[in-house]
Amino acid sequence: MRIWDNRSIPTTWNYSVSGSGTMNVAYDLWLHTQSNPDSSSTPTDEIMIWPYRFGGAGPAGTYQTTVNIGGANWDLYRGWINAGNGNGWNVFSFVRTSNTTSVSLNLRDFVNDLVYNRQWLSNAKYLTSIQAGTEVFIGSGQLDTNSYWVDVQ
Repeated sequence: MRIWDNRSIPTTWNYSVSGSGTMNVAYDLWLHTQSNPDSSSTPTDEIMIWPYRFGGAGPAGTYQTTVNIGGANWDLYRGWINAGNGNGWNVFSFVRTSNTTSVSLNLRDFVNDLVYNRQWLSNAKYLTSIQAGTEVFIGSGQLDTNSYWVDVQ
């Protein structure tokens, strides 16, 4: 979908986390300049939404501000991912200031914050995919999803 369509992206996610490592639980929203990129297409932007982190995990980039979205406070980071060979993309990470293992959000609110409040993201870009999972940076960790749902309406 093109961002300027301003479509609702409701999601719920209920999960449990175990382990002793450095990790996060996050959504990844991938954006491109074309509507149907293939696997060799480098994204232009990545939006990460971290409702949970443990063991000192931190996002790429530098802290910019704290915003309130979906009834919670999120620290916003802005950075660049260098994929090598001159390729890379912008990364914007919203890190919840207090962990939760159950979310009910509209992901559009995070996108709109970057487009309309900050002008860091063009509304002509396409949201090409949404992922959800965990990243374990150090040690061990496990994510067990009890329920998950996301829709682009």
